[in-house]
Parts: sequence; structure tokens; C-alpha cells
Amino acid sequence: MFIVNYVYDDEELLEPYEWEENDMYQKYDYLPIYKVSIKQLHDFIYAKMKLLYDDYDTFIVSDGHYSLVIETKEGKIYRRGTMNYQQQYRIKQITHILKETYFSYYIIAEAYEKEFGLTRDERLKKQCIEEVIDEIFLTHNDLFTKLCDELHIHEENAHENYLILKKRLEKGYTSLHEILYHELVLKK
Repeated sequence: MFIVNYVYDDEELLEPYEWEENDMYQKYDYLPIYKVSIKQLHDFIYAKMKLLYDDYDTFIVSDGHYSLVIETKEGKIYRRGTMNYQQQYRIKQITHILKETYFSYYIIAEAYEKEFGLTRDERLKKQCIEEVIDEIFLTHNDLFTKLCDELHIHEENAHENYLILKKRLEKGYTSLHEILYHELVLKK
């Protein structure tokens, strides 16, 4: 039996350490398993795609290390899902005896790659911070200048300051993220 924690196509996959009680779980007695290349697995994780031939509407893809469940509707990925670590280990063992399958598809759009190691809450906060900073940069020049001064970012023009600020916030989740979340998002 497979227990799958689903997210919709436009959401990031949730790893087992991020699962919560009210997530979208579904049980399956059987799902076909396909071994795919690392490139195809990457596309299944990060791309909006249209499969040219789909024999099953729900199946597992794995590169022999990482696996996920794909649910399609009309040939397009509708939901993606992860399984717990024990199930992923079993799939890893199975895929070592499978031959690689090639899926025919075309990519409609690609998503940003997920930053692993952050909690669900940290990723959501980080996303809010980035959206608020973008808004401030585009519509509230005085507030953006004040923010850059407080963070000791003093470049020739606002666009350079913006790029430096975005670079500081690019990786991880630090105390700077937490401060900006409280100052820019919660107090907004």
C-alpha cells in the first residue's frame, strides 16, 4: 500500500519531514513504477508538462534514488505527491531492477527549484518577504531606500540595491529573513 501526500501542480512538493495532519493524503493498493533518467525526473518535479502518451493517470517515477507520484488529467500533470521514507526505500530497491523508461512530453513552463532544508513555514515566510520587497521596490521608493539604509546597502542606484538585497535573501532562512518578515509582512 502507498500513502501519498499530494500537492497541486503549482505547489512545491512536501518532503515527509514537512507533512502535517491536514495535508492531502491518498492511499493506493497499486501504482505502476517507472525508472526514468535524472533529467526526466527533474522535469517531472519542476515542469508543467503535457505527456504525449499516458497509459496510466497515476504512477510513480524514480531515478533509483528519489521518487514521486504523478497524477495526470488529460495528459497534463495535475498533482504531484511524495511518500514516506520507508516507501521511498522500497521503490528505490525496485527501480534498481527496472529498465529505464522514456516518457514523450513537451514542457509548457518550468517552476523554480525548491530550496531543501527549509521548513514549510520558512519557505512561505521567505516567499512573502520576496513579494513584499518586490512591491516596495516598484511602488514605494522612499520605503525601499530606508530599508536599504537600515541594511547598509549603499549602491549607485536603486536597482543595484535591489539586486544586492535579493542576493542576501537568496539562500537559506536567517535572522534577516525573520526580521524582515516581522517588519515588512506582519506590520503591513
